[in-house]
Amino acid sequence: MTKILRYAIRGVGYGAVAYLLLIAFHAASTNVSSKIVCSLFLVSGAIGVLSMVFDSNHEELAWPLAFGIHLVGTAVLILLLMRYNNWSIDLVFWVEFVLIYVAVWIIVMLDQHLRVSQINQALKQRAKRKL
Repeated sequence: MTKILRYAIRGVGYGAVAYLLLIAFHAASTNVSSKIVCSLFLVSGAIGVLSMVFDSNHEELAWPLAFGIHLVGTAVLILLLMRYNNWSIDLVFWVEFVLIYVAVWIIVMLDQHLRVSQINQALKQRAKRKL
């Protein structure tokens, strides 16, 4: 359960940052209601949980298939969010969706790279101390 919660919280964080950036760049309305915030939290959390498809425990699932599941699942969840909040779905939406999806992927990959680098550095220091 804590693993699911951890993924959901991470998803909420990415969703909140993405939405705030959309507001900052005037791609989303600055009129934010509690309905919008709650729906954004729920959908972002669900996308975070959907990200578990990439978890190393699911190695039998090929990466391209996992990526496709995540991309389509994310698109469906965002479409539900758009419909629920009565936001328009047009070509601009799809361009923004792809740009945000790619940007979040870049951030996630950079974060993972930095974490792995930190862990490797700590392991090297530990190995040096043992000698």
